[in-house]
Amino acid sequence: MSRKIWIIGLLLIVATSQVKAADETSSGVALSVSVPIENVDDGSILCSSALENRLCDSEYDVGMVGVYTANPAVFLENTGMESALPMISMGRVYVRVSSTNGTIKKGDFVTASKIPGAGQLADKSGNILGVALEEYANEDKVGVGKILVSVGIRPAIVATSARGNLVETLKKGLLAPTLTPLASLRYLLSILIALAAFILGFIYFGRVAKSGVEAVGRNPLAGRMIQLNVMLNMLMTVLIMAGGLLLAYLILIL
Repeated sequence: MSRKIWIIGLLLIVATSQVKAADETSSGVALSVSVPIENVDDGSILCSSALENRLCDSEYDVGMVGVYTANPAVFLENTGMESALPMISMGRVYVRVSSTNGTIKKGDFVTASKIPGAGQLADKSGNILGVALEEYANEDKVGVGKILVSVGIRPAIVATSARGNLVETLKKGLLAPTLTPLASLRYLLSILIALAAFILGFIYFGRVAKSGVEAVGRNPLAGRMIQLNVMLNMLMTVLIMAGGLLLAYLILIL
């Protein structure tokens, strides 16, 4: 009886280890990529540069090419490549992440971070690695763990960040050509509307102020009435500018 119990226990241990190994297996086809770095951690985010492949070490890195996985489901190995590692650019992969930019929730965008090879929460528009399929939270902001991520490297827009400060919104507007066509159109259209509102407002107020000064010179007795008219036109100018900014804001958030 004790021998049977021992055998059953051994089988359970083996089965558990196999399930764990299966859980750590990434889905997707891994290709060989040359990375001249020793002891690369499983799940590290890789970037490509003009010189060589490396661990990503900047936020929203535009050079992201994939994730190193030590246990890919399918690996098309290039035996002639030196320092080759299996890398997945599309699929479900366990990725090293940190809480340096906040807690990562299921469905959040994940991007590269300043921690070499580790990802973080993407809370603004830019280049992303993919979408988190699991949650990750750690009080240690520089601590690194692993979560499952649906990898699909692309520029993306984070709609909630459009409600941030004006400077950050303008920065994203300058990056519009690198985003998706719809995102680019929204940012460019909102910038054009805001600029047009300010330009039209200043032109309109300048003409009104000039004509008001000339009118006072021709008819000093009607000075108070002319001043009132100028004040009303100034109010109209402010309303034009505010309307343009409101319309640009609505384009960003709707």
